[in-house]
Amino acid sequence: MQQVVFNVPVRTYMGNDSLGRITGEAAPFGKRCLIITNSNVAESEIHRRIINILESDGTSAIIFDNIGPNTNTSVIDSAVSLAASGKAQFIIGLGGVKTLSIARTAALIAPSKLKVDDFLDGIRPSRMPLPFFGVPTACRDPFMFKDSVMLADGRNLKCRLKSTHGEYPRAVFIDPEAAASIPAATFTFTIMDTLMYAIEGYISEKSNFLSENLFLKAISAVVTSERKLDENTEDRKAFLKAARAGLVTAMGLSMAGPGLGAALSMIISSRFRVPRVLVSAVILPVILEYGIKVCPEKIARLAPILNQSNSGLSSVDAAERVIETIRHRIGLKRVTMRLSEFNVGIDDLGSIADAVRSFDFITQLPAPLSTDELIYMLRKTL
Repeated sequence: MQQVVFNVPVRTYMGNDSLGRITGEAAPFGKRCLIITNSNVAESEIHRRIINILESDGTSAIIFDNIGPNTNTSVIDSAVSLAASGKAQFIIGLGGVKTLSIARTAALIAPSKLKVDDFLDGIRPSRMPLPFFGVPTACRDPFMFKDSVMLADGRNLKCRLKSTHGEYPRAVFIDPEAAASIPAATFTFTIMDTLMYAIEGYISEKSNFLSENLFLKAISAVVTSERKLDENTEDRKAFLKAARAGLVTAMGLSMAGPGLGAALSMIISSRFRVPRVLVSAVILPVILEYGIKVCPEKIARLAPILNQSNSGLSSVDAAERVIETIRHRIGLKRVTMRLSEFNVGIDDLGSIADAVRSFDFITQLPAPLSTDELIYMLRKTL
């Protein structure tokens, strides 16, 4: 019998007005806060709401918003310096997956006065981290329940998965209204990113009966949310569905872990300076094609969720219909569909494949994937 280990060590609030719980969670740690966010979110209503909530409780906040589309770890030392000079007693990360990873790393190393390059090179913090609270503006963070963060090394733009040594966010606040800070077109791509994480978690070798059911629930919620947003980009029920999908996916990933899609999207995004969610949309069919090869029955089980009938079809045929449906939905988002339009060339594929294989979690794939096989799969996306 497969052993199931389920541990969600993070207090999580999800729903409208969940941000109002921040002060209650942060109160034991003090009244001085550093908010780490990106430049776009810093001008948003959700940012102003958090400031107002903190100030109404007597908490002062300083802002670090020097995070843009191509930001890497080089900004973390500046954030740490601001935390020290402002005598911050806790940190709030407000933004997407990259911003939350940067903020969480800053909270981890700040009390130890550790430079981020030293942390990346394997030196562990010597002191307890600053308490960290996460507010994912896109309603998801696949690493929120894991003791690891994904970072783009500022020295060479290599993607790094770094352990937080058993340290997790003190709490995470998932408010569907936070999605209002994101342009509608961008938010639809974040939904597809959630779908990619859910599918690769679903086919992971480490997935079990519990995580599989969580991933299937997440995939169903993504599909429902995507359809609602196609009809009305301001549909609040669609935002709530997306938030639920992000939460359930993160819960599943606490058992199954990330996979090929996570590695590819982070590597290509950091190296070629393109939004990671766009890369996810392009490579999602690659993940599905790999699934057909190694576990067609699992991919075929997604057909009913996509409103596809698989009656009378073999598992492989049903799985292929799933791929075509996903490709069609991605096409509806008018995304650049080829990696070549991100300036990825055929000569880059070898180094990308080598970088993928450097991640330990690639061993969790349901079947081995050689470098040559991965290059062949990626060539189809050029």
